[in-house]
Amino acid sequence: MNILLKYLIEKMNQFPKSTICDKTGSISYSELLVYARQNCQMGIASCAKYGILCKSNINTVKAMFCCLFSGATAVVLSDRYGQAHCDKVIEKTKLSHLITDDGIIEIAKRQPEVEDLSDVAYIMCTSGTTGKPKGAMITYENMVANIRDISDYFGVSKTDKILIARPLYHCSAITGELFTALVNGLDIYFCNDGYNPAALLDTIRKYEISVFCCTPTLVYQLAMLAKRQKENLPLKKVAVSGECLNKTVSEKLCEYFPYIDFFNVYGLTEASPRVSYLPPCKFRDNPGSVGFPLNSVLLKVVDNELFVKGSNVMKGYYNDSELTQKAFVNGWLKTGDDAFINEKGLLFIRGRKDDLIIRAGMNVYPQEIENTLKQADGILEALVYGLKTETASEKICIKIVVDKLTKQKVFEICKKLLPKYQLPDVIEIVDELPKNASGKIVRLCKKEYS
Repeated sequence: MNILLKYLIEKMNQFPKSTICDKTGSISYSELLVYARQNCQMGIASCAKYGILCKSNINTVKAMFCCLFSGATAVVLSDRYGQAHCDKVIEKTKLSHLITDDGIIEIAKRQPEVEDLSDVAYIMCTSGTTGKPKGAMITYENMVANIRDISDYFGVSKTDKILIARPLYHCSAITGELFTALVNGLDIYFCNDGYNPAALLDTIRKYEISVFCCTPTLVYQLAMLAKRQKENLPLKKVAVSGECLNKTVSEKLCEYFPYIDFFNVYGLTEASPRVSYLPPCKFRDNPGSVGFPLNSVLLKVVDNELFVKGSNVMKGYYNDSELTQKAFVNGWLKTGDDAFINEKGLLFIRGRKDDLIIRAGMNVYPQEIENTLKQADGILEALVYGLKTETASEKICIKIVVDKLTKQKVFEICKKLLPKYQLPDVIEIVDELPKNASGKIVRLCKKEYS
């Protein structure tokens, strides 16, 4: 029995009557373990790979546990990203079988390959929405280390109820929400309505949800809705991640929800995924920070890039030794994130190094501009990106969602709030910005705008 399954069984047996619910029904912890134990050998081979593509979240969780019991490596997919994306992941991970709501189906005839996945719990694909996916091999040990660390700071208990709105395709939803909830005995509710703040708010009220994890954009929209309706929510703990949290949003959240403990957390799939957290006691005064490293995580910044080391860091990328070698330097994982650590030991993420715009020799960080602009009244969302020109410099472009503002007024706001070297060359007012299934704004990759 692998270390992750042993850990989950030990904890879940303490809360046999806690339940997992979605629109299709519910299942208790004890029923889940019995089901997985009885069904794990029905066609699931040990040390093989299986894709999981179920419409029902309960069926997804059942399939995940069947894989854990059989010792198979799971690749969780999500139809919320579309068939083309699923096809990319299937091809990258060389899947031959999928576990669906209707059982196991063969999707491809593949030549058996000799590969050692005996310690790999999940192949979690990342960066697949805009380019070729990379399959991070997350081991059983990686998962246990991260679950323990998250449980240590999050402080959730069996009296809590958690709402999971992100697809289980995401490592953060599996480790930071599902498994962390299971080892602490929470009742778990899934919401499959996609990015729908109003529906989520109704679910939070209906089931008296006390724990929720989401992007700053989503929780801010929930705050706006709740404020208009002049009511308190049952929420007690909210973890925000996936986007840089700006000062204005942080202050508004504290103002509208003074009774909620907010955590600003940071991670990446390759780290299973959690790397750091900002506790509620420091949330208001350090809005741009993602806090301190987890107990088992080490951090360092080299040439403005964050490096991570710890028992939560992935084994490597599936079937890509070259990419794996590039990802590690002397045992440290290169995150690709531009960062700094201040004199108090607080970690700050400025954005992806790949997103950096170089304009007239000056480094421009898109997320810094976005965070500044979103502090202004009338600016709801902003996406900043660079556009290459015939010279070595880049133009600064902004796609922006506004409330009754013209381009001229937006530019006046830019001149007031931004230094000259950050002023945009192009402003495009749009009705909405594209978001993925977790509500995170989809950032343009270089090849899309070069």
